[in-house]
Amino acid sequence: MRGRKQSTAWEKEYRENWRREQKFLRDHREARISPLDRKLDELAPEALSGTLHAAFVKAFEVVFQKGTGVIGRVGRRENRRMDAKIRQYKAELRENRRNLRAFSRAADRSGLGNTLAAGAAGAGMGLFGVALPDVPLFTAMLLKSVYETAESFGFGHETPEERRFVLLIMETALSGGPELEDGDRRLNEFMRDGAWRPEEPPLGEQVRRTARRLSEAVLYGKVLQNIPVVGVAGGLRDGVLVRRVQRYAAIKYRRRFLLARRKH
Repeated sequence: MRGRKQSTAWEKEYRENWRREQKFLRDHREARISPLDRKLDELAPEALSGTLHAAFVKAFEVVFQKGTGVIGRVGRRENRRMDAKIRQYKAELRENRRNLRAFSRAADRSGLGNTLAAGAAGAGMGLFGVALPDVPLFTAMLLKSVYETAESFGFGHETPEERRFVLLIMETALSGGPELEDGDRRLNEFMRDGAWRPEEPPLGEQVRRTARRLSEAVLYGKVLQNIPVVGVAGGLRDGVLVRRVQRYAAIKYRRRFLLARRKH
């Protein structure tokens, strides 16, 4: 009887996460361009996209070279990992939905804080008509959001394999159409197999692909952000994008966590 209850709790959690995953894919399958974005596209300098791409590549390189200390306090990271171990212990003792959901609740709390911080920082830059200097800060907030989500579910992010997982989450979350479906499939295959396929691009190429997707996602907001005062609206888009990435990261890490428990 006890084994049946444990299985039922796991199955309900997996089905709920699957529904969230399918909703995210439906909501973002088609890119929606507002009339304002179309106008901003006309105003965007031709070189801006390339400049943003280079800035994001450089921001990733700085974080990966100098380590996670650049974007977060080591003490807090260790506390999150310890909390994850405590939740893991409780789930081992009793695998009910309350104990399994505790991982998602921790990720959601962290995600909300990062969303608000990113929006506030972007709005502050926009108030003074500053856009490009916001790129390193925005990149750090994105990585911090995904890193903390990973830690909430008991996963790391320091190895090349985990960095690829983080980068692909970010690229996929901000994609649409075939790119969204392809990235989601690759993430699921890694979780299923426990290893990346040989045909995956080199890590440096994945950095450039993620940077390209980020530069495309923030382009219109950065055009608007360059206009003093009015740029606040452009800066607030940073929070929207961070929230979108964090929501998708929570879905994928939750799936990975649940699959790992089933294998265990």
